[in-house]
Amino acid sequence: MQGKILDYNITQSQGVISARDGSRVNFTTKEWRSNNIHPTIGQEVDFQLTENKEAKDIYVLSTQQNDIIKVEYKRTSTAAIVSFIFGLIGLFFDWWVFAIPSVIAIIAGHMAKSDIKNSNGMLEGSGFATTGLILGYLVLFLYLVVVIVFAGALLSMGNY
Repeated sequence: MQGKILDYNITQSQGVISARDGSRVNFTTKEWRSNNIHPTIGQEVDFQLTENKEAKDIYVLSTQQNDIIKVEYKRTSTAAIVSFIFGLIGLFFDWWVFAIPSVIAIIAGHMAKSDIKNSNGMLEGSGFATTGLILGYLVLFLYLVVVIVFAGALLSMGNY
């Protein structure tokens, strides 16, 4: 049988083909047989019917340039990972290195959030960036409180 793809959902890996006889047939990408060409709405296809009236052994009939889709995978933002790691380093070792890891975690976290927002869904790692930001700001705040308390204690000792 031959037909045209009416609908295709990439996240569910399934779609609908309108057969030339007017019937509609469901399909899954498990039955897709055309390598390097991914299902796209409007493609002309050839297929067989199963006993359950579903398409199997689906092949693309026309290979137009716009039918070939480059599949890209999401990747985790490097800045988000840097923010998370430096947030942890700041939590455990900040007192010895003057809050520098926390400042790096904050800068990298904001960079990661911006990159993820502007990546059109190709970057992930928002949780790492948020955790790095929270740890960075928390430790920086605690560091400043300790410095202020310590400075106040030194100043009050001078009054005696």
